[in-house]
Amino acid sequence: MFDANGLLQRRTWRYVAALFLMAAAPAQGPAAGHEAPPATRSILDGPEPARSGTPAWFGLRPPGPETDPVTGVFETIRTDLPARPALFVSGPMSPLFKGAALHADMAAIVGFSHESRAAGDYLWGRVTGRPAYEKTANWVAAQLRAATYADTRLEPFHITDVNLPVAGEVRLIGSTEMGPESRDIVLQSAMVQGVGPVNGTVTAPMVYAGMGMDADLAGRDLHGKIAVILAFPAPSLYAPIPARRTEAAIRAGAVGVVEILVQAGNLKSFDRDRHGCGRGLCFTVGGEDGFFLLNLLGEAARAGRTVNARLSARSETLNTQVSNVVATLPGKTARTVIIDAHIDGWFGGADDNASGVAIMLALARHFAQAPQLDRTLVFVASAGHHSPGASGLAAFRARHDAGHVAQADLILNIEHPAQTATMRSYVDQQDDNFGRRVIAASGDLPKQIAINNGAPYLIDLWRQGIECFGLDAQRIIDRPLPGELKAFAQRPEIPQTQMIASGAVYHTTGDDLYAVPPEGLERAARFYAHFIAEVANAPTELLRGGTWTPARQCPPTP
Repeated sequence: MFDANGLLQRRTWRYVAALFLMAAAPAQGPAAGHEAPPATRSILDGPEPARSGTPAWFGLRPPGPETDPVTGVFETIRTDLPARPALFVSGPMSPLFKGAALHADMAAIVGFSHESRAAGDYLWGRVTGRPAYEKTANWVAAQLRAATYADTRLEPFHITDVNLPVAGEVRLIGSTEMGPESRDIVLQSAMVQGVGPVNGTVTAPMVYAGMGMDADLAGRDLHGKIAVILAFPAPSLYAPIPARRTEAAIRAGAVGVVEILVQAGNLKSFDRDRHGCGRGLCFTVGGEDGFFLLNLLGEAARAGRTVNARLSARSETLNTQVSNVVATLPGKTARTVIIDAHIDGWFGGADDNASGVAIMLALARHFAQAPQLDRTLVFVASAGHHSPGASGLAAFRARHDAGHVAQADLILNIEHPAQTATMRSYVDQQDDNFGRRVIAASGDLPKQIAINNGAPYLIDLWRQGIECFGLDAQRIIDRPLPGELKAFAQRPEIPQTQMIASGAVYHTTGDDLYAVPPEGLERAARFYAHFIAEVANAPTELLRGGTWTPARQCPPTP
């Protein structure tokens, strides 16, 4: 069987290995009296770096600006072929679940993030504890009240010692050693990482340290230097290859780290301390900046020169009050199904998690008009998912431990439900980035499905999601629940489930409206409506893992 992903990975590794050798090896010219043969390249070769036509910075063309989040890093509008349509033969067909309606609500939520960007916030978005989050929470509450949820309430709780970057810069120091008229270059995609607070400035020489693995660091002097390392988001920052190598570079004596993310465009990313730097001066840079920097280090190595850089960062610490939004739809009993979607988000946060909130609002409107269910539905729009010390779902659990939580028969988390799948072009080479152009695929990003108790009945419902509603997902059901449901990790007796993904633009400035197809939103929303109606009326023993024989059929159309 042809494995496109495996082929791409092999080509990427081959290309990076070539760059590594380029950075480490001295220049080799043609032998005296002999001319170098003409260069021949195929579509399998890595890209030649873009050239400026000037001697500055070894003739390399400086990297461009940060990728515009509205324009995006791949095309989803002007394409030759459409996204896979949301076609159904079964399940709820309410117009509330039309992709365009869901996308409009998602756009309203992402709009609060764009207000934060327009205000000049360094880490912009619906950040818990900042104005854009408060506006989002108030808007969600207003939507629920308008859907006849009269008990909708903002439930405040206090967040403590949440550290956030407010400024940061990676500046390459220009000098004649880099070529005549080489002036300072600020890498526009650079973003401070770490758990924070991260504060300070350092100027030091840069040293390429491969992927920061032990084999890369062995025998390499990083003391007093800025280490430059590579990471491959595969499929995202949530699962980079390799992971958490910045801390290894710091332990080896580096005074700072610049981690190049081998990805499309020139995206900013923020992932707190998933990179492992703690309070050190560690930055990520996007694909275009990273490609330039790697080629620059190679050119400087051939010339026997050193690239110097200045890293600077400043943070703030939040101690304030924020709120979850909670609303209930009474059922025939007090037993509950809790439906959560976190409303905070870094940068545009379209898939993470404006899409989940838009779907949750559509579900709330739908069930407010539907026949009464056996169980009470509890809708939670939670804060603090992205901020350590600010978990909104944990605050909800503490507040309602003797009520909604004690009565819970199921918790459903709606998170990252509909990002566009992407692939690398086989032919469209770029000279300012790592290889071929990234292109939107027709389907959604495959998602993890997890059920903490492995209940056969719940597995069968997710099977219907694949066969009857067209969901894209991995084919193994997991029990661990990454993401928002970690707040309920200590309550394993409550059945919990989710569908979640983290793709190429996860936690980056690329997670904006263009990256979430209306068709994917519609597929997810229609399935969740079917799923909730089923579990809200199901016998308790089935939710808790009782014996179940799948009917192997799709639900009828209402």
